[in-house]
Amino acid sequence: MRNFYTDATGAIAFETSAPTGYSLVTGSLLDNLWIAKYEERREDGQRYYTETQASLYLSILDGTYTSTEVFDFEEYTSQLGDQIFKGDWYTAQTTCSNLPTSGIFDTLKKAEIQAYIDDYVTNNY
Repeated sequence: MRNFYTDATGAIAFETSAPTGYSLVTGSLLDNLWIAKYEERREDGQRYYTETQASLYLSILDGTYTSTEVFDFEEYTSQLGDQIFKGDWYTAQTTCSNLPTSGIFDTLKKAEIQAYIDDYVTNNY
């Protein structure tokens, strides 16, 4: 997992270990940085969720899926969607991994979503 580090100039780094010349951030600055990080994760989750919803809607318009198939997908993956929307990427990673395939949440769609979440967690946690 990553931590916040700062150097003598006040520069902030979010890394898995302290870069040369940096020390671990503590105190109220740490609280503020974590709050900002969680807000960022939530915003990223909302953007991904919205993009996914728009893509699903367009797939109805182009005839790829029916509205019933998309509704069933949304209903089936609602817990996962809620976690992503709230920015709970780490939790969503496990939820997606444990969620069996069903309907248009097939092996390909699950792998696509899982890969996106895994990449996000790798780069942001």
